[in-house]
Amino acid sequence: MNNYEALNILNESWSKQILIEKIKRGQNSKKIAHDFVNENKTNIDVLIDLLNQKDNDILIYMEAMANCELNLINELKEKVSKSNITNTENINDVNPIARIYNEFQLSLFMKKWSNQFVIGILIMISIISLTKQAWA
Repeated sequence: MNNYEALNILNESWSKQILIEKIKRGQNSKKIAHDFVNENKTNIDVLIDLLNQKDNDILIYMEAMANCELNLINELKEKVSKSNITNTENINDVNPIARIYNEFQLSLFMKKWSNQFVIGILIMISIISLTKQAWA
């Protein structure tokens, strides 16, 4: 097997689609990497020989690339979460009932309007009872 074939086999067996499917099935990243190394031992040996011949720094560059991808994913997650919060706030601003519900504070209402509210309720009860007596 030549170097090109070994690298193609490694590339195909470590595709992001295959990784996503394994993650969806509940496998953790360490098990996925361990299984990959065990299944592709000969091709990985070819890759290591190539790396030893060419440049040992390539693994450092690959690690830096992976870190860049992780940072990008974290940035995207932050933007998505901020976007979701903003969308929720916008929905509440658009919906007048939700806005009133969010702005309503029972304690403030009770402090300002409790006496007037109680008097109003008592007047309503009195009116209802008087009308019942009048119709009886």
